[in-house]
Amino acid sequence: MQVLTYDLKKISEKLGLSLKDINKAFKKKILREGEYRDTRTLLFKKNFKHIEKGTVIFLNENLDIVRGYPKTYRALTLYPTIKKHFIDKVVIEEKLNGYNTRIVKIDNETYALTRSGYICPFTTKKAKKLLNLEILDDYPNYMLCGEMIGLNNPYTPYYYEEVDRGYENLGFYIFDIKERETNKSLPIRDRIELCEKYNLPYVKPIKIVNKEEAHIYIKEIIKELDEKRREGVVLKDPDMDVPPLKYTTHYTQCEDLKSAFTFFFDLGVDFIFSRIVREGFMSFEFKESIEERKQRAKNLGESILLPMTETIEKVARGERVSEDFELIFDNEEDLEEFLDFMRKMKMVIKIKNVKKINTNEGLKIKVLLGKIYNKTNDKIISYLNGTLWE
Repeated sequence: MQVLTYDLKKISEKLGLSLKDINKAFKKKILREGEYRDTRTLLFKKNFKHIEKGTVIFLNENLDIVRGYPKTYRALTLYPTIKKHFIDKVVIEEKLNGYNTRIVKIDNETYALTRSGYICPFTTKKAKKLLNLEILDDYPNYMLCGEMIGLNNPYTPYYYEEVDRGYENLGFYIFDIKERETNKSLPIRDRIELCEKYNLPYVKPIKIVNKEEAHIYIKEIIKELDEKRREGVVLKDPDMDVPPLKYTTHYTQCEDLKSAFTFFFDLGVDFIFSRIVREGFMSFEFKESIEERKQRAKNLGESILLPMTETIEKVARGERVSEDFELIFDNEEDLEEFLDFMRKMKMVIKIKNVKKINTNEGLKIKVLLGKIYNKTNDKIISYLNGTLWE
């Protein structure tokens, strides 16, 4: 694809950027080309000026734009952060453990975009099956922002009882509806009203409280979610006039560290500091006793050391460690399309098992895939063979 054949001036005008800025974004490889079947796009790999990472420009006649989903910042302390950040009321919603997806309809075609702005073929097909997308016919300028959750997903597999359909554990919950070209969110009451009108699954508010006492309720909710092994909460203004904040459970911090230190040369450094800092502030704010604090420290230590040593032992036995996930496809063509997509994302994927299953929707293909983290595997082998630590 030749970028210079596009009307860069028109693109810059639609994005509110200068032509110089557009050329600079191309030169720095922040703005790149993408494609999905016959659909050609440009996407922002990083935040640039006022444009969010994951923003996509569809290279059609209208140059339709889908803005990237903004980063949700984290509250390290509940009080006084909430009092300082929010206007009056605070809506407490559960934070689901899945992957962020934006669903749009462009030129009568439905697309599911990853956080990075890629059109994922797996998610696109599942969204069409799981959701009533008539809403996008009636409101084509909207994008449905939600979380794809469940054990049978390729990015964040985690079991959720509420989306277990027997042969597949997968579901989509809308947590935001935005104007796709401005990124302006609908007020929560309007989002709920639309979701109920079109029978769409959405994240329901747990509680709406005054900001002065919100921290009291959130502490109790976090304790309950931690016991249930759930991820955490997202805190929102009812009218979405200020950005949301997130706050996660002790369980989630530990699970993140377990995942990261299973592939510690690839993910460990990026994960460890922020999670431990969160735990320190949580321990302080929850006024833990010495015994409770020691238990928290023990949990953190086990989350780091146990998966790491297990990985070393596996590699020492000659195994190639991988992050495994099981997906359901309608046919072999869908499987091949997804594998091709993952290769384009520079991911090394190994097919571990394939079997056909009978479902109430007909014959499906269940595939066990393994994502290989080469750096962890290769470095462990090197160090086991005597390489010195630099």
